[in-house]
Amino acid sequence: MATCALGSAAFAIPEAAAFERQWHLGLDGGYALGAFPEANVSGFDVGLHGTYGLTDAFNLRLHSDVSAFDLPAPRTSALLVNAGLGAEYVIDILRWVPYLGATAGPNVMLVQNSGTVVHLGVEVLGGLGYQLSRNWSVGGEARYRLLLLGEPTVSPTHGFVGVARVAYAWGS
Repeated sequence: MATCALGSAAFAIPEAAAFERQWHLGLDGGYALGAFPEANVSGFDVGLHGTYGLTDAFNLRLHSDVSAFDLPAPRTSALLVNAGLGAEYVIDILRWVPYLGATAGPNVMLVQNSGTVVHLGVEVLGGLGYQLSRNWSVGGEARYRLLLLGEPTVSPTHGFVGVARVAYAWGS
């Protein structure tokens, strides 16, 4: 019993960290996969994310990122500029903070030698953060991206993003 109590104390923050009206702003960077018509192509992803605590368990979420891909000939490269607005469910009462969510928003695919395609992007996401302090956290996130209403012969129809994250929190 004492071992369980000591183990729980090692992962707990001195105060519970579930806050309403708390803001988070952070940077993401990592891996992207795009299912282009000619092949599945790997690339890099970098972005920004922000959340606002609506309740102690639900956050409003806004993110934007850019994924860069090298494509097979005759096309050479592509950029996917993504923005999403949605919500996430967060369990943030320990140092380890799991979350799940969904977003939707515009995606602009800029393909060299093929033009520009605009999609509606829908993403399902999940992640795990670690609170270094009350204000700073690090972690990782995975997002599955479905691209709708675009031209599937030019750009991908779906993809995956896996990123490392760092965030600063303030408020309440």
